[in-house]
Amino acid sequence: MSGRSDALPALPELAALPGSPEFAASSALAASPELAASTAPSALQIEFAAALLDSSRTSALMEKLARADDGLHRTPEASPYHDLTADSCNRADESVMDPSLSKLIDRVGLYRGNVHAHRRAALANAYPVLLSLVGDAYFDALSRAYGLAHPSQSGDLNRFGDALPAFIATYESDTKYTYFADMARLEWAAHQAHYAQDVKPFTTEEWARVGGGLLDERVAIHPACCAIESPFAIGDIWRAHQPGGIFPASIAAPSYALVVRPAWRATVLNQSEAAHCAFVALQGGRTLNEALDIAFAVDESFDFSRQWSVWTQALVVVGVRKKVVSTLPIATPERSSRT
Repeated sequence: MSGRSDALPALPELAALPGSPEFAASSALAASPELAASTAPSALQIEFAAALLDSSRTSALMEKLARADDGLHRTPEASPYHDLTADSCNRADESVMDPSLSKLIDRVGLYRGNVHAHRRAALANAYPVLLSLVGDAYFDALSRAYGLAHPSQSGDLNRFGDALPAFIATYESDTKYTYFADMARLEWAAHQAHYAQDVKPFTTEEWARVGGGLLDERVAIHPACCAIESPFAIGDIWRAHQPGGIFPASIAAPSYALVVRPAWRATVLNQSEAAHCAFVALQGGRTLNEALDIAFAVDESFDFSRQWSVWTQALVVVGVRKKVVSTLPIATPERSSRT
């Protein structure tokens, strides 16, 4: 089984990415200074981007290109695009197609392939376990369908997969693979954890100064942390795809996963239901005393001392809210939530 790579490289912004609709459109228009100086480029850019996403839009692009370029010449016949029509673009016999037209259509297809390749790479970077579970062919089809349904809304492709958990819940109809959606939720949380704001945790001396008043405090949770409840063993599945991991005996096992980032790399812990409920309460702003009441209501035998040790060692709890100091002012991306 393949594991998550040691590093998550930052992907270039879409505007500077060869193969993106924006890059392709600007490159094509730059080849014709007269066309770039007209009022037509913005409409052509939109059509060009649409053609990159949907091959059936290629003929419409060619016709608009022809009409726009005809207007820049004293006689339409002088335009190199004059003969571009939907009919000529859709000819079945490419042997009779004008070479310049064939080359132009091929270039649009090349750009289209590059767009998909970069978007697929972005999804594979965020969802390596899902990729390993479904295989290349399925993941390729999934990424194409997702890209059509959810075009990138940001120049940062690291944000491209935010809607995939909800998308795959409807994309995959086989009940045997219902767990894909929760698996994707967990992976997206781990992906976001890599980019979450860093904090400076309390030292032993700072915790000692809080003293006996800790129960009445609202503790600070590391912004990389995310708790996910699932009817499936998603935490165990995630760990099975890490080096030395073993696949769980049963997938259909309720679990409470917690994404943490104790150092520079995110990992996943399993929690009890009581610990999960306490964590959610603390993250929501409840005092430690209130969170413990919630945990003991779930499980009277909840071992708080042990759980507190796990949380502090994994940098889940990093201090008291009013005293946490941020060291890296990086905005935390929005994380997916369970409805």
